[in-house]
Amino acid sequence: MKKLFKGVLVALMLTSMVACSTADDTTATADPTTTDETDATTEAINIGFIGPLEGDTSVYGIAVANGGELALNDYNEANGTNFVYVKADSKGDSTEAVNAYNKLVDDDNIAGLLGAVLSGESTAVASVATTIGTPMISASATAAEFTLTGDDVFRGCYTDPFQAQKIAEFTADTLAADTVAIIYDSGSDYSTGMAETFKEVFEAAGGTVVEYKAYNTGDKDYNSQLTTIAAANPDVIFSPNYYNDDYLIAQQARALGITATFVGGDGWDGILSIKDMDPSVVEGSVFVNHYAPDDENVEAWIETYKDEYDMDPNAFSVLAYDSMNILLEAITAAGTTDSEAVVAAMQATSYDGLLGHLEFDENGDPIKDVAYVTVQDGEYVTYGK
Repeated sequence: MKKLFKGVLVALMLTSMVACSTADDTTATADPTTTDETDATTEAINIGFIGPLEGDTSVYGIAVANGGELALNDYNEANGTNFVYVKADSKGDSTEAVNAYNKLVDDDNIAGLLGAVLSGESTAVASVATTIGTPMISASATAAEFTLTGDDVFRGCYTDPFQAQKIAEFTADTLAADTVAIIYDSGSDYSTGMAETFKEVFEAAGGTVVEYKAYNTGDKDYNSQLTTIAAANPDVIFSPNYYNDDYLIAQQARALGITATFVGGDGWDGILSIKDMDPSVVEGSVFVNHYAPDDENVEAWIETYKDEYDMDPNAFSVLAYDSMNILLEAITAAGTTDSEAVVAAMQATSYDGLLGHLEFDENGDPIKDVAYVTVQDGEYVTYGK
């Protein structure tokens, strides 16, 4: 892990870094009491987190919260800083997320924000944060409009259109598929956007989308759509949904005798963690992701994460680790919590982390590589490795 601002540079952090107010006991992960107000390396600086910590989408919020916490603790230990983590539960709701942000600003005087987690809540928070100028980076908000809300808004993940383009090109070029069926959630911006982009790119590459089937959010029975897809006999099925739906779709497809290869986006990450799931159902499936678990740069970190939280990390955990480090390094580089200075440091980011090298484009979107992950013998493996 690249540690850019150790030693002398950390010691030069300006005493103009304003001590943040003490977080309440339910959210703060460390005591923000300053032991020496003349020493900027021990002055408490609050960093906020917003995401769903309960409810159906909590698996994503907890992953981001944990990854960010691990990064913050590691950074403090390596650099002698006193960044304090203040977590707020959005419950997966945009209004709750905005309320949480207002509280973090008013009560906790945060210097930066990791979050939010879901694209909808992240965009809602960003539209408010940009009026104040709070530097914020989401590890997981993939909707294209998120970073268009303001100059102080960044993301550690790639966008939905970008990943849909990549998996469509992969399907046409690497898998050499001629025909594809698409099944998507009509109530999900993530799913519908991915489906639209994939269709456009795949058809532009000379492929044919033989079926384009929608289902409603919350559906558990996909046999109607899959029966039609079975009759079309596609080479590949693109299922750009979250992994619980993807698993049920694949399971029902196999029961109908469909042998097409499944492909998907980063929503597939975590599919092997479903309780009592049959991995043979998704054997050979391929999805585009932010990292591959068998990457040697990530393997050791995964074990550390599992030891700390007694659970497996997912892509959001790793993205949160790198995203938090980027934010902390920007504050350190700025030498102040002044938002304009921190944002300028974020824009100048050149970071080497768990997921390789990252810089930001003019919109605050990352310039970085993607990984293609396949399920092989019940494990996630880099495709072609």
